Amino acid sequence: MIVYAIIINISYAGTDQKRDDFKLKEYHADKSAMKLLQTLIFLLSTILTVLSLLCYLHFQLIPFLILMILFISTGILVNLIFLPLYFKNLYYQITANQISIRRGIFLRREQSIRLQTVQYIQLITGPFDGKFGLNFIILYVYGGSMMLFFMHQNDRQELTAFLERKGIFHAP
Repeated sequence: MIVYAIIINISYAGTDQKRDDFKLKEYHADKSAMKLLQTLIFLLSTILTVLSLLCYLHFQLIPFLILMILFISTGILVNLIFLPLYFKNLYYQITANQISIRRGIFLRREQSIRLQTVQYIQLITGPFDGKFGLNFIILYVYGGSMMLFFMHQNDRQELTAFLERKGIFHAP
């Protein structure tokens, strides 16, 4: 899903020249990746719940009953509260000069890098990247890196094309 956040046109000294560094594009995490994670967490919590129930029925020990309740409640909390809030607060802002990522639920974190400092990019995709939003871009900069994750396939292609126009290419 692509959302156009702000486009500002500024005139310089009577000219109609537009400043590209004020164009802002916003990308959000792909919701199909959230649905995949919710499904996997549901399956994992169900398997662990069944295993703890079988252990409780066999050994008749209270800790297995507590584990069963813990697995059920954790699965519900993560699937219904944590993942939707995390994906809602995960987005990327792209301007002509920088890329920013914002994420977090309780503690919001923002990381920005200037495009001039990017040395190269690395794309991480899998066999199901188009269906499930499991597209990742790692931007390597002087002294660190920034990972853009859970991008829709079209957003990843659009962003890599933009970076290539800026002279930033894939790792060799």
